[in-house]
Amino acid sequence: MLHKKSSNKNLMIKALAASVMTAAVVIPVVTENVQAAPVTKTTFKDVSKSHWAYESIKQVAENGLVTGYEDGTYKPSTQVTRAEFATFLSRVFDGKDRTTAKFTDVGSHWAIDAIQEGLAVGFIQESDYANNKFGPNKPMTRGEMSRWLANGLAHVNVDYGKAIEEMANSNLTIIPIPEFYGGGVNKKDLPYIGVALGTGLLSGYEDFSFKPNGNTTRAEVATILIRFMDTMKKAPSDFKGLQELLEVANTGTNILTISNYKKTKYTGYEGVLGKPHTYLNKTGVATIERAIFIDTTGPKPKSIFKDMFFNEKAEAPLLNKGVYGIYYEYTFKPSRDVSLHSIRNGSDMHFASSFMVNKNKVEQFNLSSPKTTTNNEFLKGETYRYWAQNSGVVNKPGRELSSHADDGSLFYYEVPK
Repeated sequence: MLHKKSSNKNLMIKALAASVMTAAVVIPVVTENVQAAPVTKTTFKDVSKSHWAYESIKQVAENGLVTGYEDGTYKPSTQVTRAEFATFLSRVFDGKDRTTAKFTDVGSHWAIDAIQEGLAVGFIQESDYANNKFGPNKPMTRGEMSRWLANGLAHVNVDYGKAIEEMANSNLTIIPIPEFYGGGVNKKDLPYIGVALGTGLLSGYEDFSFKPNGNTTRAEVATILIRFMDTMKKAPSDFKGLQELLEVANTGTNILTISNYKKTKYTGYEGVLGKPHTYLNKTGVATIERAIFIDTTGPKPKSIFKDMFFNEKAEAPLLNKGVYGIYYEYTFKPSRDVSLHSIRNGSDMHFASSFMVNKNKVEQFNLSSPKTTTNNEFLKGETYRYWAQNSGVVNKPGRELSSHADDGSLFYYEVPK
């Protein structure tokens, strides 16, 4: 649907035990202020070998990060609480520093030591909780979990902290989840969700939603902890998806991360973002707001944004032809009632993309985009913000990609020869 525009440490990680720990750490049951008896099992009667998380559960149990209950169960479908997740992460860091909690509801709680370690490490931030209430027995939301995980990474490597800040402070940041445009997500959580998605710590569901307010089970958290320990050993630059998100946050495009195009002595898209370009056929004035590239040069689309824009089932014929797909977000003020087809005739192709974004993607990700190419959906006197699909650019040595705004500002890229 087309919308009118509205006003817009480095901490040394101790080596984990390679075999079953001889003394298990106490794990809480769901009931407040009650703990399960110490359990040394690494396999559980309610987690069969056919369970999708069997290996992860076995591994975290062997390393003493998450243990079971005295009745021999793991309870894989039980939701993880804040107190439990604080305990799990505190075991990963295994540090000695503690920060006294100002929370008024954790003084005698069984997880108080883990919570104080979380505050010292920084994966728990007092400012995230109102009225000095932590709510230790509340289930963790996925948005909240993203925040804890990203802050934990920032404790290990300051570059993760810089990544969070860059996405948080930029008005160009875009996170490829339906909730970004559709709502249902706290905007303050978006940079943390970006880190979680960009590193692969968390992923979306089959419908591509992230479900920031959804909860996480004990089975899921076992897998997340394994990924987290692996991610702690790596830098943000090791994750291409995260680098795409950061490039967009800084320049409005992911072209350098996802394609073979390079900048030369000229500016890139950042040189023209938000600057007017008047169409030669006098249909109106447009500005480029973002330029998202999908690598469609091979048999499979590549990009952290691919699911947001590219419908692999419907657009398979576009693959494997050596072309990068481009999706532009524009602001457009028409000088008369006009259609997408009329706009593209008589103007620069990069300021007037020829095609609509796939209808399914528009609906799935709540994108603003024209419904047809021929109807006059752009009305004189209004201002529109919308996405459109470009015909793309070829991946061949010597190929150039360029355009300019009315004031002469330009973007220029080329594939090295």
